[in-house]
Amino acid sequence: MDAVTAAPAPAAGPAPAAAPTAARARAPRAGWGARLANLALALLAHAAVGASWLVTAAAVMGSIDVARRMVMNSEFAWDTGRLPQPWVIPLGLAAAWASHRFFRWSMARLGRGTPAYGPVVVAWCGALLGVGLGAYLWTPALQTGTQVGPAAGQSRPWGVLGWAAHYGRVAVPALVGLVTAVLLVASRHSPLVVGWKAASAWLRRPRQPRRAKAGPTARP
Repeated sequence: MDAVTAAPAPAAGPAPAAAPTAARARAPRAGWGARLANLALALLAHAAVGASWLVTAAAVMGSIDVARRMVMNSEFAWDTGRLPQPWVIPLGLAAAWASHRFFRWSMARLGRGTPAYGPVVVAWCGALLGVGLGAYLWTPALQTGTQVGPAAGQSRPWGVLGWAAHYGRVAVPALVGLVTAVLLVASRHSPLVVGWKAASAWLRRPRQPRRAKAGPTARP
């Protein structure tokens, strides 16, 4: 009787390569003290950007008020009243440049290398406050609709510029406010947009099922 020999088993091929894993080198998480310090720096940077543009915008509005008085009241005096003088404008722009750099640096620290957003929308918010303050402190017309002359009998009705200067007290803040509102709800540099996206991503994240607690095993 012939011996039945079993066929040799095929040689095992190479094991399939393991699925590549994401090997991103993440920066080590800082402690609570460092996180609070980074948050305080970021908030300070927000305030610095807003304040620098508030002062700059208020100074620009003070210079515009000089031209308004010429058109509406037929008077010329380089007096900005309670608003900053024109020489504050270059100082405000320099402060804005420095505050923008500080903003990007502090936000990069808070985001562990990647800032969540830039200073554009914060700057517009500060400028809106400066424009609103400037419009509130603008010199009112001596007589609405009439350009009062320096001497009696020299008054004349307002032209297009006179009425534009008069209604600019409302139109300029409204225009800047409209641009700021659009940026707040549509710009990727808006804290509201970034916060909304972060909250939506957190709510949509997959939930990990809770593991059932293993009970005591019975001894055999």
